[in-house]
Amino acid sequence: MQKENIYDYLEQLGLDKKEADVYLALLELGESQIVPISNKAKLPRTTTYHILERLRDHKLIEIIQKKTRRLYSPYPPRNLITLLSAQKDQAEEKLTSFRNVLPDLTRLYQISPFQPKVRFFQDQEIRQIYEEILETASDENWYVGETTKIVNILGERYLQGWIKRRVAKGIRSKSIRVEKEEMADPLFLGSKEYLRTVRYAPPDFKCPTHILIYGDNVAFITTGKENFGLVISSRETATSMRNWFMQLWKVSK
Repeated sequence: MQKENIYDYLEQLGLDKKEADVYLALLELGESQIVPISNKAKLPRTTTYHILERLRDHKLIEIIQKKTRRLYSPYPPRNLITLLSAQKDQAEEKLTSFRNVLPDLTRLYQISPFQPKVRFFQDQEIRQIYEEILETASDENWYVGETTKIVNILGERYLQGWIKRRVAKGIRSKSIRVEKEEMADPLFLGSKEYLRTVRYAPPDFKCPTHILIYGDNVAFITTGKENFGLVISSRETATSMRNWFMQLWKVSK
């Protein structure tokens, strides 16, 4: 077998290149002192000393103290089988431990904020969606809807206060609206002061459901007749809805 192949096997057993060099040098020398070993391995004496200590920990060599001399002697190469068996046992122990903790890890994965989930809100609970927007780590929210209808659902005073809090947090807003459903109050219009950019959908566009996109969330808020909100937390859904929004944005004025 070529020496390169021997290196490959030794590295598979957990020995790095320098450890393999020192081990092979000692196999060829037999019982030896550190100077001949370091010379044959072509490594500094201090480096060789530390590597020999590690090889002893692997139970591949023994260190013999004879009066003032310290000798290093290799164990038979079949001890590599012992090393491999020990690694196999450790791997099986790790696998067993992982199987024991797997249910707990799975539960954590299921409640991860990146796991898709659907939440339902009704009546005054719908305001919780807007409060969540202010707490989401996103510097911009996008929405499509009719201003008069969302004002009727949330209440004009609440929405005025919410807009001011949004601006205070530096959260920008990009919206596509139905022009005939606009409010005259400047607080609701597009302006740099209120960090809002507005475009108006084509004349034949209707949107009785208010749609908001923020972070990995998409919210659907119905009109006062149905009066409920639905939030889907899903990266893929949010990405799809952003793409839909941008297509509508392109044809809006």
